[in-house]
Amino acid sequence: MVKKPETATAKRLVLSITRMTIHNGPGIRTLILFKGCPLHCLWCSTPEAQKEEAEVALYSDRCNHCKQCIPVCPTNAINLTGETVSINRAMCNNCGKCAQVCYTEAIRLLGQKMTIEELLTEAKKDAIVYKHSRGGVTISGGEPLLNPEFTQELLRAFKEENISVGVDTCGHVPWTNIEKMLPYIDFFLWDIKHMNSEEHRKFTGVSNKLILSNALSVSDRNIPLYIRVPIIPGYNDSEENIRAICEFARDLPSLVNIDLLPLHHLGKVRYDSLNLSYPIADIPLIPDSVLHNIKRLVESYQLNCSIVG
Repeated sequence: MVKKPETATAKRLVLSITRMTIHNGPGIRTLILFKGCPLHCLWCSTPEAQKEEAEVALYSDRCNHCKQCIPVCPTNAINLTGETVSINRAMCNNCGKCAQVCYTEAIRLLGQKMTIEELLTEAKKDAIVYKHSRGGVTISGGEPLLNPEFTQELLRAFKEENISVGVDTCGHVPWTNIEKMLPYIDFFLWDIKHMNSEEHRKFTGVSNKLILSNALSVSDRNIPLYIRVPIIPGYNDSEENIRAICEFARDLPSLVNIDLLPLHHLGKVRYDSLNLSYPIADIPLIPDSVLHNIKRLVESYQLNCSIVG
């Protein structure tokens, strides 16, 4: 009897699969978000992607107070007081039983375990779209490269189906994780948040040294690289930092573009759903005029630059 490889039955927590996206690499793409990230950025817009385990989210505005979730909760973590529903996070074990009976989706379990075959089946649904738009699949998160064995086999499966593969990464993973996957990756979307290592640590929890080193190594191997810079007013939008990013980018031989990602506050509802405080509520949105000034500064270094989002 032939034993199946362990990756054939292995699963990883998938946060979401979004089809027909146009801002995650060339063409029309399917975006797969995995849970788990080594960074905890102050301005993270997807806090539900940071932990590697499933989490229960509560969207109280959708609740119709049917109370079906209360008796199925094994830890009695759900309370309904008047018109207010709440989850005691200290008691909740994220089992998801409440989400199973919530037909309004006021309660959702964030994170679904999926096999490589299941993910491949989802991706293949739009194979004809990929072909005609020169698109494909982009894996993101969280951090998609945290589970190298699973991810390598997933990318191999995509390539065997002639599906273009992009990887949206924070870059803070061991080089060995990245190197073994290079034969299956068509391009990287690479986050550069701050060029000062201590400032980077202050805002994300980690140094940027590994991130920058890995970016140079990837580019030296001629893998197309899109640098993505979230523009956060008062944190990384200084002329000094933008110029430092440009100086670094000029040393990347495979650089395709620098994408500027302006701050938005669309993630607030996600923090609320997890009973988390929203740390950037007081940061103003960046004016279009300022954003275009940054774009012109980047272009003055003879670098291609786009505003994304």
